Amino acid sequence: MSAEERSTPPVAPTRAPPTEEQRTRAEVNRLKAIAIREALKEQAESEPTVSRPALNNATSSSSPTPGNKRSFATMANSRKGGEGRGDIAIKPARKFQKFVEYEFAKMTDTKGGFISTEDDPHSMLSAVDLRDKPAHMSLEDWAKHQLKMKLMKEKSGPYEPGLSALTMGEKEQIRCYECDTVEIDWRWYEIFKCRVCAGCKDKMPEKYSLLTKTECRNDYFLTDPELKDEELLPRMHKPNPHRSTWNNMMLYLRYQVEEFALQKWGSMENLDKEFERRNGARKKRKDDKFRAKLRSLKNKTRVESWKRSAENEKHEHVWGTAVTNTSGESVRTCEDCGFEIEELVF
Repeated sequence: MSAEERSTPPVAPTRAPPTEEQRTRAEVNRLKAIAIREALKEQAESEPTVSRPALNNATSSSSPTPGNKRSFATMANSRKGGEGRGDIAIKPARKFQKFVEYEFAKMTDTKGGFISTEDDPHSMLSAVDLRDKPAHMSLEDWAKHQLKMKLMKEKSGPYEPGLSALTMGEKEQIRCYECDTVEIDWRWYEIFKCRVCAGCKDKMPEKYSLLTKTECRNDYFLTDPELKDEELLPRMHKPNPHRSTWNNMMLYLRYQVEEFALQKWGSMENLDKEFERRNGARKKRKDDKFRAKLRSLKNKTRVESWKRSAENEKHEHVWGTAVTNTSGESVRTCEDCGFEIEELVF
């Protein structure tokens, strides 16, 4: 055999798999064909039965017979391509029904995509309260106005009073109690009427620290009506750090709470005596409760031990002397349980 005959035959080239675009186009064409077929079927079923023979005759006359060619007029009157299919609605596939079509011509270019600020749920303008917005004001202007009102209410940023205090007169300036500076904490001044700066608050926590409502009740023995009266004790509200769904914390200034406690109890010695008295009463209640539980446990243990001894130990009768009853029978009686037994004397 020659070298050409011994060589292996050429391998047929493998066909490349279809691309994603080709598969998508084939799927769309298949769905279009199914939709056209269903529409034609519905149209044929909706027509009256009388017109069906005529339609069948027309179609049979227009269709060529085997071996004959259709005329030019018949071919010209026949439908071409997709003409006459405008009334047929093409149904989208099930997996394409959840897509949303946006009209980009009506959207504004925000340089961050083509979704407008009204459609974006994470936009700052969508979070702005629009209840009191004037009709002539745009969303951007309304957002700036809301931010300005918030800064004015919190007295922060350019509206902080401490930055403009130097423009006041020497007598009109509000200064700190401790260091005589004009940069005081205006929030504390509005809530507690306390003129103190941030540095003095950190230096003297024994005077300017904040107390919770629970600490005021337990350490200074103040009642709930006294703590709820803002004229007696002003308070500050803050979110609860333990859980966001709980009520806000009520914080009180330490030196104001101590001054009110001194007015209520007279002196710190009286407050200490009241503290000792309440601790003694609390300890007494705790001891009484413990003794009551111990007594109940002892009684329960004694009853259970008696039941166990009664169940486990076997009773032995201690018989007394024989006694003759009225019928002339001799009877012996147990001295412990009172059980009687008859005896026959021979």
